[in-house]
Amino acid sequence: MPRILFLVRGHGFGHAARDARVIAALRSLRPEAEIDVLASGSAAGYFALHGVEHVDMGVADEEDMTPEAARRVWEVMAGTPRPDLTVSDEVVWAMPYCERVWGRRGILLTDWFYAELGAPAQDAFLDHAGEIVVLDFAGAHPGPYATKAPIRRAGPVVGEFAVTREAARTALGVPDGRTVAVLTVGGMAGQADNRRIAVAALDAWLACGEAGQRLYVLGDRFADVPAARADDVVWVGVTNRAELYYAAADAVIVNAYGTVAFDLAWNGVPVVGMTDPAVPYPESFARRVGLLASAGLIEHVEPGAGRDALWAATRAALARPRRATGEVSGGLEWTSGAAVAAHLLRRLDDLDDLDDTVNPREAPIG
Repeated sequence: MPRILFLVRGHGFGHAARDARVIAALRSLRPEAEIDVLASGSAAGYFALHGVEHVDMGVADEEDMTPEAARRVWEVMAGTPRPDLTVSDEVVWAMPYCERVWGRRGILLTDWFYAELGAPAQDAFLDHAGEIVVLDFAGAHPGPYATKAPIRRAGPVVGEFAVTREAARTALGVPDGRTVAVLTVGGMAGQADNRRIAVAALDAWLACGEAGQRLYVLGDRFADVPAARADDVVWVGVTNRAELYYAAADAVIVNAYGTVAFDLAWNGVPVVGMTDPAVPYPESFARRVGLLASAGLIEHVEPGAGRDALWAATRAALARPRRATGEVSGGLEWTSGAAVAAHLLRRLDDLDDLDDTVNPREAPIG
């Protein structure tokens, strides 16, 4: 019976959301496999919210790239049965442990490299991986990267919403013809850029939106709403039914650096993608947002652009016709949990590929 170890970084809900799809597909494709899931920070919170069995590694989001996080990850791995295959979504510390202790290199899933953080020499640390699978658009990662590990381009992991727009609006009690938007900033709502995005989006909605238009906020209350507009803003809180609100929406406002923008675009939902330049991110994230915007899949705006600009972007998104699922443009790559799982299982069945020293190469999953 094969055993797979799957490690998931927190730092928001995005890693856990895409990995939940991959893990579910692994279990469907190989039901006899034992799959151990280790998660940190908000990934553990996401799995708890969605009923995904896991072990919380006890590493906070804000500390997951520190030496102390590495020690904790290694401690947890030391108490885990030696797997036949290790898959790690950006828990980079797992890679040297796999190679040095278990004698078999793991597979790293990622959407950034150290070079994109201004530290190209550190990409050599990724040599510990037997393979790197990039879950992002190839155009966001032009390279080159100073790692000998083979790089596979897959694209964002997306999936069709489980509920239709009509069913979602009925479930939420949305009357025919009512304009509905959703504001979400994911699993790290307290982070500086997420807070500024949320505050600016709500301010523009209240100042410029028409009475009767409804905004669902997927997160805890962070501002007061005038009594006259109280019915126009619904504070949902953190929910495991986010897809229900997305499916019902005429537009969704997000931090465009998060991965929920991928799911929304794939499912044809108009998106206001906001980014805050005051908070540093890998340069690949900006390239990703540029690709989404140039393909007409998001309206891009910054929270500091001013109320009028924010509302103009929101109004433009609300005016966009809803596209069919998978009706995307721009020549961008996309993948599914099933496709990634199938690739991982091919690696499980051909482990020698991960044990030998390999030359750098880049190829798509397929």
